[in-house]
Amino acid sequence: MKTATFMVCSLPLLLHTLPASAGEVSKEAISKDDIVCALDPKCAKPPSRSFNRGITTTGDTTKDASLSVNLYVNFAYDSAKLTADTRIILDRLGVALRDDRLNGFSFMIAGHTDAKGSVEYNQTLSERRAEAVREYMISQYGIKAERLAAVGYGKSKLLDPDRPEDGVNRRVQILNVTAARQR
Repeated sequence: MKTATFMVCSLPLLLHTLPASAGEVSKEAISKDDIVCALDPKCAKPPSRSFNRGITTTGDTTKDASLSVNLYVNFAYDSAKLTADTRIILDRLGVALRDDRLNGFSFMIAGHTDAKGSVEYNQTLSERRAEAVREYMISQYGIKAERLAAVGYGKSKLLDPDRPEDGVNRRVQILNVTAARQR
């Protein structure tokens, strides 16, 4: 079975990262608190952190910066069906979204694809995948539907425009839209 990697605001329980000063691989787990802090405007933000598999927490607190997390989530090729690996990743997100520090905030689940395929196809696929993540958060974690919006951007907002077909562009991004409106 072929699988496609789609970056979603999701986090594996244990990620491998390359330390800046060494060639050896270390294990660094991104925690629920990492996700909460990335999405909470009251949290003192460290510089942006990148984890293995393209997962990024944004620590930029400038006026135009989004409180967001980019994460990879695996979907079967040409599918929006959540895989077992995807559920593991989304479970970390679900726990974070239930945290008291994020009560009162609404979030956008933004689906993105790489540049392979037509504009129309990628648009529809990104919408289906973002909606699948939204439904999982609602059904498995009891997140209120009105707190979560799903939107697809297809290939219109590439994370790495210099490498349009790279897997880093296939992602779901979680954005705190309440905090963005308050800025």
